[in-house]
Amino acid sequence: MQPILKDFLGKWVYPTGFTGPGVEFRLRQTERCLPLWDKLVAQAIQVAEKDLKSGSDEYKAVRARAGYAAEGPFMSLKQMSTQILSVEIGEQPAYIDLQRIRARQIWDEVKHGQLHADVLLRGGFIKREEELMDDPRANTQPKLSYFGMAAMFPHIHPLARAGQHYYNESMACLGIAATLSVIGDDLVRHQLRSQEAEELMHFMEGKYQIDAYALTPKDQKPIEQVFDFLLRPWAPEPGRALGGSQ
Repeated sequence: MQPILKDFLGKWVYPTGFTGPGVEFRLRQTERCLPLWDKLVAQAIQVAEKDLKSGSDEYKAVRARAGYAAEGPFMSLKQMSTQILSVEIGEQPAYIDLQRIRARQIWDEVKHGQLHADVLLRGGFIKREEELMDDPRANTQPKLSYFGMAAMFPHIHPLARAGQHYYNESMACLGIAATLSVIGDDLVRHQLRSQEAEELMHFMEGKYQIDAYALTPKDQKPIEQVFDFLLRPWAPEPGRALGGSQ
């Protein structure tokens, strides 16, 4: 097991203040994730090493444009609105703390988009952020395991997003840690360090939702179906913002 993953598990995955069926369900799903998390870390390290050997700064722009595509204002609002809308009006009292957490994440994601734009501006790849509106590379996100699924959450279950939080946001945490272990460039480190804690909070959202709310087979089923979708062959590759091709 990669040391970065081992450290992540010991600090954030296994410790919990809850007991009961929610925790037991999450730990079963965690076992399914472990091989792919380990593979992700190895791939992210390899890609970061390849970027450094390229002899060009273009990798910074590639990562930043992809990050903007995933977390720029347009994508962030579209992505997060599906989370909010997955809880119907009559269900709000039962899930109000989840809604508050999810509302906070809207701010986080938009901020992350600005961090990616900052790399492109400070690195001299663009002169104005508006230029990104005409660049498909900064506006397309091909991962079905993220935006394709996110669009469906209002039609599934209020807790379905918890599976995506737990798996995809853990990938962000691990990918950032792996990249930071290799790349020392100030722009890249500022870009990633500035979102590191927030990505961790998003992962913890998923952990909390599962531990505290997924207490019955009825509530666990839609979350498990999300894991079934995420753990298909495309899942372990890092996103383009962290050096992957997808």
